[in-house]
Amino acid sequence: MHSILILESKEDQLDVLHSLLDKEEIRCLRAISEDGVIHMVQNELIDLFVLDLTSSPGLWLETCKKVKGISNIPILILTESTDKESILNGLYAGVDDFMTKPIDEDIFLAKIKANLRREGLISVSEIHFNGLVLNREMYEAKYENVILSLTQKEFNLLDCFLSNKNQVLTREHLITQIWGYKYTDTRTVDSHIRNLRGKLRDVEFPVDDHLRTSWGYGYMWVSGVRKEETARNKS
Repeated sequence: MHSILILESKEDQLDVLHSLLDKEEIRCLRAISEDGVIHMVQNELIDLFVLDLTSSPGLWLETCKKVKGISNIPILILTESTDKESILNGLYAGVDDFMTKPIDEDIFLAKIKANLRREGLISVSEIHFNGLVLNREMYEAKYENVILSLTQKEFNLLDCFLSNKNQVLTREHLITQIWGYKYTDTRTVDSHIRNLRGKLRDVEFPVDDHLRTSWGYGYMWVSGVRKEETARNKS
């Protein structure tokens, strides 16, 4: 089941959207403030963020920028007017789509599905990598059908690596993505990475071939294997 986060202050409007999404088997999560949005994006598996401008008239641009700063999820804006300046400012802030209120139910659902399709989120609840399977809906990770006993943070770290293969992810990026932008202790990242490596080794996944330390920067999940480098990257 996919999850959509909605910043909406009006209960009646939220009930309408919730009813529509529920029929499509899409989970509807609600936030009532910018802090609530950031917390949900950092701690839940969110596929799309819907923001009603009447719920955040003065802060919506900053909210969109902060969401895009920690996640690549699409953003759909609900607005009573789509003047050129607002559209341009929104696009520059990372907004992916706009919809004029009052909401046409058919168009709203079509836009939801189009944005999920665009980001490759429809029908993608699992990530597969060399026998390793990460199931986002079940919050479960397996290697060759053996379940890994991962904490929430370890699961989210593994998800982050498998979703960003062959890219160096700094400790600061991982802190923002997994723990929240106010968290500052980079040693905690190293500790969780060490535990994640240990649990992957326990099920005989060749983690040292893939989860590499980029000294002075962070970590990278390498999709290919170069045998001469394996020993050097173990830790």
